[in-house]
Amino acid sequence: MELLESSVLGVNLLDLLLIVVLVLTALGGFRAGLISRLSGWIGLLAGLAVAFFAVPAVLGFFDGGAPVTRFLIAIAVLSVTVAVLSSLFQRIGMGLVRVIHRTPLRGVDRGAGAVAAVLVLGVLLWLLIPAAALVPGTISAQVRTSAVLGAVQEATPPPPDAIGALGNLVDRSRFPDVFDDLRPAPDTGVPPSQIPVSPDVVEAATASTVRVNSTGCGRRYVGSGWTVADGLVATNAHVVAGADEITVRRPDGEVRDARVVRFDADRDLAVLAVNDLGQSPLAFGAVVAGGDAASIGYPGGQDAARVAAVSVREQRTTNGRDIYRERPATREVVFLAAELRQGDSGSPVIDANGDVVGIVFAISPDRRTTAYALAPGELEDVLAGPETGDPGRCL
Repeated sequence: MELLESSVLGVNLLDLLLIVVLVLTALGGFRAGLISRLSGWIGLLAGLAVAFFAVPAVLGFFDGGAPVTRFLIAIAVLSVTVAVLSSLFQRIGMGLVRVIHRTPLRGVDRGAGAVAAVLVLGVLLWLLIPAAALVPGTISAQVRTSAVLGAVQEATPPPPDAIGALGNLVDRSRFPDVFDDLRPAPDTGVPPSQIPVSPDVVEAATASTVRVNSTGCGRRYVGSGWTVADGLVATNAHVVAGADEITVRRPDGEVRDARVVRFDADRDLAVLAVNDLGQSPLAFGAVVAGGDAASIGYPGGQDAARVAAVSVREQRTTNGRDIYRERPATREVVFLAAELRQGDSGSPVIDANGDVVGIVFAISPDRRTTAYALAPGELEDVLAGPETGDPGRCL
């Protein structure tokens, strides 16, 4: 399950551009020499460290922007911080270069500089592949079919979690496209100003939730889940689709390995088996239109559970397509007034008794206070079905 797919022609337009950049980079490295490049490399690492904090801060001002816009902004911030700090450290290195270039080591320094320059470019490509592959349209298509980037990915391990998080910052579309019947988004009003469920009930229910982490298809994803039966966790199918590795993190910080035992692409539901989970299952409740509730999830992959105020508006049978958008599907959907975010997928929506009245699966792309959950009956049907043990294929 690779992030990048092979191109039919072997190379594409992006490959040609990258080859030109590689040649120019090597020539630039030869002219500058290793010492200059090494000092610039130190500046690169410093720039990446600064960008780790700067990119999320800047993207916070464009929270509702399109993925392409957010990607370009993220790249701009990353490029500026890296360029500024690399330039600063290169100036420091130039003093050493002037000394070395008066000696016979000049040729060695230049040859090593060309190699170092190409390596630095390779590191940048390695870090940017996951985020670029998430951008819809031409950018994603070029990245996925690039032979050069495919070779980089084959030769390197997955980027660290901190850098992989850039993809999540850029693209908030891990929530699947909402059903056709949900377009345009209905006006569900505003959610309650305060959590309408008692703290004791929320605390007890939170103890039965988990953060779901999945790795596969060259990407990392986070979602939410909750204990539906002894050793079984319910979440969304799109959270674990195509996953090679799945773990769940309990509220106390304990992490457990998980595996898919049921996967329903039509309903967008998955059930995970977890050994030694140590959590009490939540009960199913009845959907009551106009009732107040709370959602408990882990948006953005945060460690602590986030409780969001919810107002249940109605339950309706809706028509659309499965998570792969390939075949027709029908779901019982609960309409919510709630402000939810990426990572809330799979969150339980609990009523005043702590019973689950919905499983979050999507948010409205055009109304930030409209969200959608699957009715409990959908999960009951999945639990009653056969075990598959198959996490499906990549989205």
